[in-house]
Amino acid sequence: MIARKHYLQKIEPYVGQPVVKAITGVRRVGKSCFIRQLLDRLRGQGVPERNLVYVDMESLNFGPIKNYQDLDGHVAARIKKARGKAYVFIDEIQDIQEWEKAVASWSGEGQRYDVTITGSNSTLFAGALATKLTGRYIEFPVYPLSFAEFCEFRGSKTTPSALFNAYLRFGGMPGIHMLEPMTDETVMPYLDAIYNTILLKDVVDRHQIRNTSLLANLGRYAFGNIGNLLSANRISAYLKSQRLAVNVQSVVNYLAALTEAQLFFRVPRYDIKGKRHLEINDKYYAADLGLRHSQIGFRADDMAGVMENLVYLELRRRGYRVSVGQWGNKEIDFVAEKNGEPHYLQVTLHLDAPSTIERETAPLLAINDNHPKTLIVLDQVHGDSINGIKVVSLADFL
Repeated sequence: MIARKHYLQKIEPYVGQPVVKAITGVRRVGKSCFIRQLLDRLRGQGVPERNLVYVDMESLNFGPIKNYQDLDGHVAARIKKARGKAYVFIDEIQDIQEWEKAVASWSGEGQRYDVTITGSNSTLFAGALATKLTGRYIEFPVYPLSFAEFCEFRGSKTTPSALFNAYLRFGGMPGIHMLEPMTDETVMPYLDAIYNTILLKDVVDRHQIRNTSLLANLGRYAFGNIGNLLSANRISAYLKSQRLAVNVQSVVNYLAALTEAQLFFRVPRYDIKGKRHLEINDKYYAADLGLRHSQIGFRADDMAGVMENLVYLELRRRGYRVSVGQWGNKEIDFVAEKNGEPHYLQVTLHLDAPSTIERETAPLLAINDNHPKTLIVLDQVHGDSINGIKVVSLADFL
């Protein structure tokens, strides 16, 4: 089991502190493995087993836990003989009815309980935390493997070029590294099963969706349009062209359900001059490219969207808030903001002609401030800047 040091370093300072640690992310992204690593560290520090509680709601062993009362009773029974602080870990807690009541109660006894929870439903999770635990929790988003983590998981099994191509194709879900050989025949059925599990548990069942065919078609359409501006009207028109009866509100609801399950990230547009977010025509990026390719395949002519998706996920891993930039009639692929400081990024396949260089640098050069500007290119880069814009290859950026 390879430690994801980036996340461990973030959460460890808060272990033992009187705040709830909320680990969020799509199912199978590695949240459970992360919890097991935290448990192992506590054991290594001498914390006795009677002070450790782990509830995994995806295991049949915990099937009797249906609501917050069941959960509270289970934890109380487990720590009955514990002395000192009890460390409580609840995995996929959103599957427990009114779970937030139990967590709020434990949080009120901060010297007794140290609580870490995980969840896969972003809206449900955030809403419950904000309502019941205002100021008493910290969220730790977990994303699929970065390219650096992907290389660490694969070890020295292949060449750097082959590693990069595999990452583009198969994405960063940790479980694919259990499969050998790493080919479409072994990996794609596994990723398809993950996608369908998420669709069933976190979308269909939770939202009582009856038209599963429409939902599946909408998901494939969104996967096929990463990097494009989308609106409910446009999606509705496309689905109707495929002889699927749908109204605009249903599209809005289904898109919201897919983003709540963290299969997609909705990225709003940001007016850089007016310093405000725009309310229409967002972009949607996949939580993992492997999940995407398990549904619509991997296509060489699709690389521009794949690149944007990779850059978006990497920016989120690094703690940036990310928007699509708008400067007059020019679009900037990403405005990444951290600590009040923006960073402007443009993503392109090639810089193989003067006209391409002019087209890709013009939006960045139009922004008349001194914040960093970066152009990310698929090709290997010769030269590190153009008119003050940093130029970097995708592999080096990742």
